[in-house]
Amino acid sequence: MTSKLLLHAAWFACVWGVVASPVGWAADKEPVRLIFDTDLESDVDDAGTVALLHALADRGEVKLLAMGISARHPFSGPCLDAINTYYGRGDIPIGVVKGATGDNKSKYAQRVAEEFPHDLKSSEDAHDATKLYRRVLAAQPDGSVVMVSVGFLTNLANLLQSPADAHSRLSGKELVRRKVKVWVCMGGAFPKGREWNVFRDAKASRQAIDRWPTRIVFSGFEIGKRVMTGARLVKLPKQHPVRRSYELYNGLKNRESWDQTAALYAVRGIHGELAGFWDMSEPGRMRVLEDGSNDWQPQTDRNHVYLIEKLPPAKVAATIEDLMLHVPAAKKR
Repeated sequence: MTSKLLLHAAWFACVWGVVASPVGWAADKEPVRLIFDTDLESDVDDAGTVALLHALADRGEVKLLAMGISARHPFSGPCLDAINTYYGRGDIPIGVVKGATGDNKSKYAQRVAEEFPHDLKSSEDAHDATKLYRRVLAAQPDGSVVMVSVGFLTNLANLLQSPADAHSRLSGKELVRRKVKVWVCMGGAFPKGREWNVFRDAKASRQAIDRWPTRIVFSGFEIGKRVMTGARLVKLPKQHPVRRSYELYNGLKNRESWDQTAALYAVRGIHGELAGFWDMSEPGRMRVLEDGSNDWQPQTDRNHVYLIEKLPPAKVAATIEDLMLHVPAAKKR
């Protein structure tokens, strides 16, 4: 290993407070406290990511504190609630971005919501995501929460701009600074590009990324592009909401795994278990331009980094899809 790589490895271990290890999850580790923000509507990797998170939760690796939706489809909330209910976690609070209805279509959200049991009738009946995030964050230990976003950054920008409320006297930015350990963002393309999650609400993306007060790890477009999952979901029971989502979306064919890679890193990467999966960039700044495109500016005093492909994508896909194939014990009876 070169001296430069040694220095970078030392910097990484210092920042995270861990030493990267190839071993898997240890039972004595505390589960990651996680808030998941998604644009579950137009693509199906969001549904696959929810399956992955529930599999990790059943393994004791993650505690799912809340889920938020940055898309405005009226059935995104009920669809998410239906998936959570299938996995026995229908009590996970769901928040949505409030406001006018969006113009995106969904091939699966309404059908899944209609075909599987759940309580949430409409996205409009869900919590306001900003208020929900403030309530949940305020109740967590300082520096304990991992935020992972796999959609538009509207909710995160709104959180940063939120004022003090009954749950916390802190502003949104100060609340994030106190409670959040790291934000893992599926967004951008590196070293530069124009990616959907960022340009869809470019103003919010710029505000969230520029003002976020803790570390950000980006899983860019190029990371999930070659990680293909979904076809093996044919092995799941037919009455499975995530299998059904892929069936409606593309007939149970493989799809890129942009969102799953970010969520996997958000749970396992912070403990170092994924050192063999991806390398990490030097520290710097992801800059969002007015048109929603982004570029990368290396800066040693900034706390942005991005993942770099290391393990062959097919091997990453196998790990992700194995988790997506998990069936909760109650459904096996």
